[in-house]
Amino acid sequence: MSDSQQLYPAHLEFTVTLADGEVVRFRAIKPSDEEEMRRLFYRFSDEAVYYRYFSPVKVMPHSKMQQYVNIDYGKVISLVGLVGSEGSGRIIAEARCVKQPDRPFGDLAFVVDEVYQGKGIASHMLKQLIGSAKEIGLKSFTADVIGSNRSMMRVFEKMGLVVTARFENGSYALTMEFPECAP
Repeated sequence: MSDSQQLYPAHLEFTVTLADGEVVRFRAIKPSDEEEMRRLFYRFSDEAVYYRYFSPVKVMPHSKMQQYVNIDYGKVISLVGLVGSEGSGRIIAEARCVKQPDRPFGDLAFVVDEVYQGKGIASHMLKQLIGSAKEIGLKSFTADVIGSNRSMMRVFEKMGLVVTARFENGSYALTMEFPECAP
């Protein structure tokens, strides 16, 4: 096991109070999050599943979820957002950046529980991911976004990223350069 797999990135932890007064805690994903991540998945509507996975995924087996929560923190930055009391909170969001080998960018994906969409959660997570990505030498993100997912497109645009989009087969292939990294 590499050092990066062993060292939990505690520096990613932060707390935000939403406009409605609800407190959301953010931190790196942990192997112990498997059951909460599964619960989040099963709360998704069919549309939310399609936006995230680009196919009608109906089940999330243990083996797949184990791969999802057991990550190498040197290659993957995965943040979860939690509400409720510390130690027994409920995961309501996840954002993930997977560093590409030998290239200065990471593939980005988000999901926010539909009850919590439109409250700025994805923006808070994206801001943290940008800072963390820069720390590991990344200059941009890539993401595939379904054409009808305008709310996700707005999150990227609000953050001041230099977004280049190519539309094909019903989705946008995005490249998002960090502002000070743009030409």
